[in-house]
Amino acid sequence: MFGIYELTKTDPKSLQERALKLSEEAGELAQAVLSVTNAPGSAYKNHSIDDVREEAVDAAIVALSLLAHTTETREEFENELHRLMIGKCAKWSEKISPRRDLPE
Repeated sequence: MFGIYELTKTDPKSLQERALKLSEEAGELAQAVLSVTNAPGSAYKNHSIDDVREEAVDAAIVALSLLAHTTETREEFENELHRLMIGKCAKWSEKISPRRDLPE
């Protein structure tokens, strides 16, 4: 996926450094969201929705690099990404879908 596996394997950052980088990117995303939504004390930063999108992608790339760091091959990375995305999206779907087993 977009060379994330290959880029991760050539980047010397440790797993710990990648996790800390993800925290940094999440903070930048939060700042952009706060600015765009005119949260008190944040509007002066003048972020746009494009900034939110860019920061979201930055965070996603770093998160994927964490997954890539923990795999041995591109195939394992892709398989794990697929497996985990299917499972996590199914859980999310269950949480937001109305329960059909409850009496009306």
